[in-house]
Amino acid sequence: MSYTIVLVTDDRREAILESLRKRHVYAATDEILADASSGSHLMGDVFSTAEAPELRVKLSGAEPFARVHIIKDNKYVYSTEPGAREVEFRWRDNAPPPGKTSYYYVRGEQQDGELVWVSPFWITYTGR
Repeated sequence: MSYTIVLVTDDRREAILESLRKRHVYAATDEILADASSGSHLMGDVFSTAEAPELRVKLSGAEPFARVHIIKDNKYVYSTEPGAREVEFRWRDNAPPPGKTSYYYVRGEQQDGELVWVSPFWITYTGR
């Protein structure tokens, strides 16, 4: 069994469709809660920033997390092995290339093999 979770402002059809268009979604193979943001931006957002991109990650699993990764442009750039059901951290990209749009997403794996993926952020670092 798997789940697709849509972050919505209310339960009207229009609000659900708007959240799907904005990619404010994540998927999981278990009852896992995921919250990922970058400043005021939610998972799935496309935006530019003059500051080095920073992700705030909060996961709540049905089982302890064996591994949590941040992937940038299809490469693992951060990994942790928390061994806990509740995971919360911040990660900053200390080497973003100016003018390039990169995608970042979070992938978590519980100790029982169940997974969670959040929609990517598409972030253009403009530099200072």
